[in-house]
Amino acid sequence: MKKQILFMLLVLFQVFVGCQNNSSDKSKPEHGRTAPVEREAQMKDKAEVKTGCSTEEAMKIILALEEVEESKRNLDSLTDHKANISFIVDSLKQGERELYSLTVGYNNEVRFEPYYHFYVNKSDCKDIQIMDIVSGEYLPIASWRKQTKDGAE
Repeated sequence: MKKQILFMLLVLFQVFVGCQNNSSDKSKPEHGRTAPVEREAQMKDKAEVKTGCSTEEAMKIILALEEVEESKRNLDSLTDHKANISFIVDSLKQGERELYSLTVGYNNEVRFEPYYHFYVNKSDCKDIQIMDIVSGEYLPIASWRKQTKDGAE
């Protein structure tokens, strides 16, 4: 019984000490923490230093490609302006390169129908590779376009 009372007193003491510490002046930054204004300034500095490519930028660039534009127009026509192109976005590392994997297609009630598979380099949005459906290999988009154009003739 004495041990239980002693334990309860110890717990109550810790609660009171913990509450006292939390009610201290909030305007002073605690050790290891920065004030909100300083934190905001640090975040702005990091944003300015940021280089590379975000997922939003990668999707905008892919959406602007002529092949995707054509698929978008066809899908829009087929669905009477009720559907649009959808993306599945993932990240992966290939050797030393960090990439976004973007699958472009149509997402209906039954399934996702992929049209194109792209890799976009996270450090350079203009470094785009597209999967050749026949070989299953990812090729630079310029090479793939040339190969596709030569195969169509």
